[in-house]
Amino acid sequence: MSKYNVLYLDLSIYFVEMRCLEKVLLIFPKTGLDIYAQLPLGLLSIASTIVDDYEVNIIDQRIDKDWAEKVESESQNSICVGITSMTGEQISNGLEISKIAKKNVVWGGVHPTILPEQTLENKHIDFIVVGEGEITFPLLIKALKNQNKLNNIKGVGYKDSYGIHINEPPNNVNLNNLPDLPYYLLDMDKYITKRDGFQRCLTLETSRGCPHNCSFCSNPVIHNRKWRSLNVDNIMRKVNYLNNEYNLDGIIFQEDNFFVNIQRVEEFCEKISINNIGWKSNCRIKYLLDKDQTFFKMLENAGCKMLQFGVESGSDRILNLLNKGITTDDIIKINKKLANANILCRYNFIIGIPTETEKEIQATLDFIEKLKSENANLDSPFLNIYTPWPGTKLYDLAVKNGFNPPNSLEGWSKFNWNSYNLPWLSEKTSKFLEEISKKYRNENKYFSNHK
Repeated sequence: MSKYNVLYLDLSIYFVEMRCLEKVLLIFPKTGLDIYAQLPLGLLSIASTIVDDYEVNIIDQRIDKDWAEKVESESQNSICVGITSMTGEQISNGLEISKIAKKNVVWGGVHPTILPEQTLENKHIDFIVVGEGEITFPLLIKALKNQNKLNNIKGVGYKDSYGIHINEPPNNVNLNNLPDLPYYLLDMDKYITKRDGFQRCLTLETSRGCPHNCSFCSNPVIHNRKWRSLNVDNIMRKVNYLNNEYNLDGIIFQEDNFFVNIQRVEEFCEKISINNIGWKSNCRIKYLLDKDQTFFKMLENAGCKMLQFGVESGSDRILNLLNKGITTDDIIKINKKLANANILCRYNFIIGIPTETEKEIQATLDFIEKLKSENANLDSPFLNIYTPWPGTKLYDLAVKNGFNPPNSLEGWSKFNWNSYNLPWLSEKTSKFLEEISKKYRNENKYFSNHK
């Protein structure tokens, strides 16, 4: 072998080693609400924008039993470690992961978006991505790799010797321009679930955001009330791929509001009706107020097996406080229409809201029973105890009524959906709410199918 061949071989090994170093690790921590291991759609979407340029590995703490060993080994040669986080127990698990990863730890998701400075105050977190990360994260990786400055990258938060810096928010992503999700990065069999009347289903996101402004919801803070969606042809292409690749009988549209654009829904129903696959989505009561049974029959013929609604309360005062834009009469009207359709329904309720009286709580419980008696298609509801999420309009009212918010990231990790002691509730009332909430959860098909 000539000296030139030896030199070529040495250079080849060098570049292979350099390529191996160009890794990015993405991690989904356990949330504490993991009835099912749903697809980590956010991480998959981020991965889709970088998978052509880097070796991307995804660790899902919900299903990877040896996650700690994987984090320790994979993080050593990764440019950075991206961790998603929402308020609550996922923070605690994310911090545990961050301590193992040690360097270039990047947090994204709901909580860093709402409380960016406080998140970055934690010594185990080096950077954050505020808002949607599909544009921001690839730019951050490139900057970290080349040791470039971060001050001009929208959506990045970082800290240096001068303090904490939060750059201006990123532009909204056009969902139709995003690459296809790299499902091959996951063991997909572990995400196919039996739920909501389906034997084999997966989740799919076709829209983001919500144009409404419910006072208890963090969506207006995160997406600034901007609703964006995939066009119908794109939806069908993705549905057909999942159906053909994984032999499904159901798709769960995992998004806040599938029905914002009724024309899109109608076009979708026309095109999916020829497919042998069912679907479930979220909807708002208000969207259906002017619809007759022809509309519901269209949904039924198109494979709609379940609709889920945020009804929230049986008190008109509380509905007004929550800025729902509906009345109890509206809910009763739609419930009767749904009773005549072959579509399973599920309603979400919230109890324990600031200023809500015991009489109003009881009105909600009575309202649930009334709706069930008038609609045989109604599943047992999700009865949630109010949680004062930071950034929401109702949060200020919660603070005014005695809620003392955590002052650190660790404090928010102990703050969980359906389990917080609300200062305006007596001990007796709080215990009653927990018991009635568990009762309905035990009766609900979503939970009972997975026992």
